[in-house]
Amino acid sequence: MKREPAVSRRTKIKHRWGILFSTPAIVFIAAFMLLPIISVFVLAFTSWDGITSINFIGFDNFLNIFSDKEFITSMLNNFKFMLYGVPIWTITPLVIAALLYEEIKGFSLFRTAFLFPTVLSASIIGIIFKTLFSMRGPINSILKGIGLDFLAIDWLASGSTAIPLIVNIINWAGFGSAVLIFLSAMSSIDNSLYESAMIDGAGWWKRFFKITLPVIQNVIFFVIILNVIASFTSLFNYIFVMTNGGPGYETSVMEFLIYTKAFRSNQMGYACALAVIMFIIIAILTAIFLVIQKKSDKMHD
Repeated sequence: MKREPAVSRRTKIKHRWGILFSTPAIVFIAAFMLLPIISVFVLAFTSWDGITSINFIGFDNFLNIFSDKEFITSMLNNFKFMLYGVPIWTITPLVIAALLYEEIKGFSLFRTAFLFPTVLSASIIGIIFKTLFSMRGPINSILKGIGLDFLAIDWLASGSTAIPLIVNIINWAGFGSAVLIFLSAMSSIDNSLYESAMIDGAGWWKRFFKITLPVIQNVIFFVIILNVIASFTSLFNYIFVMTNGGPGYETSVMEFLIYTKAFRSNQMGYACALAVIMFIIIAILTAIFLVIQKKSDKMHD
């Protein structure tokens, strides 16, 4: 009978220890992430107030949602945030990263400054900017002081001004992380490409469009997908603190609607159905951008 090699025994022991040490993490993920996700899909087909017994009602929640004006308005607002926000949240950090990559004067200071907002919570940022842009806030006081009284408006009193304002606030708060992602991608570009282009007389913009963008296009698509997801899943804190979904439902989004239905109206089953629909919308949008990315890759091959 052949003896098992010592190396093989040591490998098996390492695997057993690996499983042992990873078990707590697996249990934690299963208990606090996987099970809640499964429960949302199950509860979406029920009528439940979060306390009393659960009643299975089939697809009634979904049928009611698509005839709910609050849902239609909130979903359209999400798409407004996506259409306004994704280009700004992508282009701004991309251009700044390209400038920093050229190591302009004081670039190390800028790298630190751009990351500063990321250490602040969204709620704190929301409170700060709500104060700044209130009717009697500092921004309007400055505008009145320089004779631009017609611009001194209640910025958060209408969706037409509140949504673009929140988009730009989110851009200020989070673009530092995107800048780092783009800088990491640019650091992998061979410097000889830039040197050859400069010898041939290519200016900054030509190097940017002909070298930088084509090389890091996959990273750009990655950031776009992250921003698309963020336009559905990262708005709640700003909406809750700054506008509370108002006036009316002009700034309400699907996240906020899920919260109001679940914890203000005690319609847990309805809120879970909303969450499932939001998940499906995000999955479809992500799949569309992945298909576009694959086609773009084939065109450049």
